[in-house]
Amino acid sequence: MKYKRIIGFFLVVVVVASLWFISKYKDVYKEEVIFNISFINVPNSLTLDSSSKQLNTPVEISATGFTLIWEKIFGHQVKLDFKENTFSRNDTLFFNPTRSIKKIKRSNTLSYEILSADNLDIPIQFKRFKSKKVPVVNKIDLDYTLNYLAVKKPYFQKDSVTITGNDVKVDALYELVITRDSKLTIKDTLTTLEIDLKKIDPELNFEPQMLTLHVEATQMTEGKINIPVRLLNAPIGQQVKLIPDNVQIVYSTAVSNFDQIKAQDISVSINYDLIEELNIAVIPAIEIRNDKIISYRVNPKQVQVLTIK
Repeated sequence: MKYKRIIGFFLVVVVVASLWFISKYKDVYKEEVIFNISFINVPNSLTLDSSSKQLNTPVEISATGFTLIWEKIFGHQVKLDFKENTFSRNDTLFFNPTRSIKKIKRSNTLSYEILSADNLDIPIQFKRFKSKKVPVVNKIDLDYTLNYLAVKKPYFQKDSVTITGNDVKVDALYELVITRDSKLTIKDTLTTLEIDLKKIDPELNFEPQMLTLHVEATQMTEGKINIPVRLLNAPIGQQVKLIPDNVQIVYSTAVSNFDQIKAQDISVSINYDLIEELNIAVIPAIEIRNDKIISYRVNPKQVQVLTIK
């Protein structure tokens, strides 16, 4: 019986204490708590000291007792934009909680009201790295397939990048060479490749960090045209025979331009003034008057010039 009385007494005490606790801490109080302020979007040219990566800032809030207990035990994390919430004076960076009070309020969805923060300029301890702009050099090997050929030289969206970081490495770097372990296969009119420069050297920061390689190509086809060989500056009183008197031009062009290649776009000639022997094989001069012809070859490569007196 005595044991039951003791248990009952303790239950009553717990219930009364709970009711008192709820009654007391459901009310709203004004109290100072600590906000842990950290920064995002820190410029690549800076690195924050460990003492400035997180600032413990006293902030007065209006909240229920339960919320105050929670905040005092677990604290409150706030992330602020570095550029928007710091300012420079005499080459020193500062953070002022009062200046940033509106941004602190907007940073999180809060169940209580922020009343004020210390109007104190807190110095930010940092180290400034060297920074330099260098040209980007493409050394990625390309494998053109399915009769595709380049329309223009492959290019990045930026021809230079700004590097920041390890001072020794920055001083030694005069160009940023982009390579790839395997060849990039080209099988379409436009091929792009995303490159994360941070993977090239994690100790350096790059602006921009991502580069995109653009490879523009077109699918090629071949055509054949027989072109007569013209003799320039033929000698008077002598008969000159060309063997053969026409050659075959095998040309490459984009599939879309195939119908735009005509025989009059190509001229084949031999200048007799350059002939030094009566019977000689020479390579004819080829003139291409259509820029849609990408490449060509001649069959046969030489023409026999036979002079008959």
